[in-house]
Amino acid sequence: MKNVINKKQLVVYDKYDGDADGLLRINNLSDIEVFENQIDTIWSFIANKLQDIKLINERLCSKEYSINTLKDLKGNCDTEVYEIFMSKIKKYQSFKEISKLLKTVKGKISSETDVVWTGFDKPEILITKINLDIEKIEFCDYETLEKVKVDFLPTCTYQELSLSNGWAEEYLEIASKFDLQYSIITEEKNNIVGGKKWWEFW
Repeated sequence: MKNVINKKQLVVYDKYDGDADGLLRINNLSDIEVFENQIDTIWSFIANKLQDIKLINERLCSKEYSINTLKDLKGNCDTEVYEIFMSKIKKYQSFKEISKLLKTVKGKISSETDVVWTGFDKPEILITKINLDIEKIEFCDYETLEKVKVDFLPTCTYQELSLSNGWAEEYLEIASKFDLQYSIITEEKNNIVGGKKWWEFW
């Protein structure tokens, strides 16, 4: 695709309720021109991604398929349109908030940070780990969510980090916010479904 999808194209798609033939029958040039000679490609992309999001929300596709869908959206949409698509994914806003919390923790770490009780040899290694978690959380990775939950538990990575570096009270606030978003994401889910943990079902 030559150009990223923009909001004007989404507005036209919505105006015709996803009916490309309807747009072509009416032949409204101002609506057609927003697609910059790529109407078939862009229209199909929008329709397919909306269907993919439906599959993601109903957890009828694999984790890999889901992540590839979100990466495809990020690579082919401008920032505003990407957020519009992502807002249609259940729990996305909570994943986004958790990403912000991880970025707050990362902002507390420098080359001088004491990480001796975190299980990491150097601050740089911990930062790399957090960056990977942020990337996966922003793609709504439930398995990574469970790993991050462990990091926020009492006496685990982030509390030990805060105690060693003088921001223990702020850690409690951050951990409380994480617990809230985690509970929103996991509400109404059984811990075990068919022998698997709930988050193993994408």
